[in-house]
Amino acid sequence: MKIINVGNMINNNYIIKLSKGYLLIDTGYPGQFENFKKRLRRHNIDIKEISYILLTHVHNDHAGFLNEVLNNSDAKVILHPKAVDRLKEGINSFEGGCAGRLALTFYGIMKLFGKGEYRFPPVDRPERYIVLDDKSLPAVEMQLSGTIVNLPGHTADSIGLLLEDGSLFCGDAAMNGFPSLNRVTIWIENLKEYKKTWELMLGMNPSKIYPSHGRAFSKEDLEKNIHRLDRVELYSLR
Repeated sequence: MKIINVGNMINNNYIIKLSKGYLLIDTGYPGQFENFKKRLRRHNIDIKEISYILLTHVHNDHAGFLNEVLNNSDAKVILHPKAVDRLKEGINSFEGGCAGRLALTFYGIMKLFGKGEYRFPPVDRPERYIVLDDKSLPAVEMQLSGTIVNLPGHTADSIGLLLEDGSLFCGDAAMNGFPSLNRVTIWIENLKEYKKTWELMLGMNPSKIYPSHGRAFSKEDLEKNIHRLDRVELYSLR
């Protein structure tokens, strides 16, 4: 399975070839659409060839230019039921908190630079949604040759994709790079659910884990760091 990353140094936007068209995993920050199109062209991919968008969760760095992709393609959006209303709001949820003092400092710096509202253009395109439920999931799986999984904790609407070859696209259920530490994401809505999600991911026995931020890594990274979740303390921004 060929995996193409058309993202940048901050956000990974993975492209996977389907039997017809391509799957795009997440869109980046607002304002990044033109650069996204340039990176597609470097791989000889036309935006109209995007058949599906898997939205791992609703945050400004994942749904930032979703409207623009929809306006320029016939793509359907695969998303969690709780993502529908969050997309309409056009702002990140502030439930939960920063996963540690380093993450808190990072969010403080972002606020100083005028990036503390975490807004994105609202999206309300229900006719283009495939909302995951017992009825729609099998058809989606058939197209992707994999399994879509719930990965709550970072957010309540977090989902991921496990391909048949063991590649796991986990969204922000794990991270790899500053300001995260030990593969722990920097924002957690529900710490109890987040711990369960790490256990779930380990139980999937992935061959490689592809986070939305940072390079891919092995499941052993989760195994050696899962005990650290017991010491995580959340710091609210509200």
